[in-house]
Amino acid sequence: MKTCLVLGGADCLFEDVHAARNLPRDGVVACNEAGIEWPGDLDAWVSLHPEFFTRKGWLDKRQGSPAKRLIAHPAAAQPHRRARLPANVEFTEYAFPGQTHSGSSGLFAAKVALIDLGFDRVVFCGVPLTQTPHFWDRERIDWKSAEGFRRQWLTVPEEYRARMRSLSGWSRVLLGPPEITGRRD
Repeated sequence: MKTCLVLGGADCLFEDVHAARNLPRDGVVACNEAGIEWPGDLDAWVSLHPEFFTRKGWLDKRQGSPAKRLIAHPAAAQPHRRARLPANVEFTEYAFPGQTHSGSSGLFAAKVALIDLGFDRVVFCGVPLTQTPHFWDRERIDWKSAEGFRRQWLTVPEEYRARMRSLSGWSRVLLGPPEITGRRD
C-alpha cells in the first residue's frame, strides 16, 4: 500500500507534518503555497490557481528541488490565462468521478494523488477544512470558503473517501486519523 502525504495551506500544516513524521510515506503532493515550504521531494505540486506558479513567484520561492510534476485543472488552459502558466503544467480534472464542483485545493491534491498518480492512500496535513487562517496569512482568521467546500467532500465516492485520512480539523472528524504504526527514520 503506497501512501501519499497531501499538504494544504492551513495554519496547522507544520504541526500536522510534525505529527506525520512517524507515518510511512511513499510520496508527497502539495497544493498552492505548501509547495514553496516543503523542503523534500514533491511528486506533484497542484493548484486550482496555477497562474500563481509564475505570477506570485511560487516556482522561484520553492525551498526544495523542483516538483516532479505541476498539475492544474483544464479551466486554467483558457487562452487568457495560458500565457501566465509555466510550460510544463499538466492538466487534469479537479474532481473525483461523479462530482460537479470543487472541494478545495486540498481535495484536488488528493484526487491527483489517488487517481492520477496511483497512490493507494492519502494523509492530509494542513487540510482541516475549518474557518481558520492559512499559514501564509494569519491575519485573515475566517476562511469562509471552508463551509461551502465541505459539501463537496461529502460527495466524494466512498471507494476514494475510504482511502483518505486527516491529521486535523473537520476533515479528521469526517475521515478519521491515520494509524501511526511505527517510527520512520
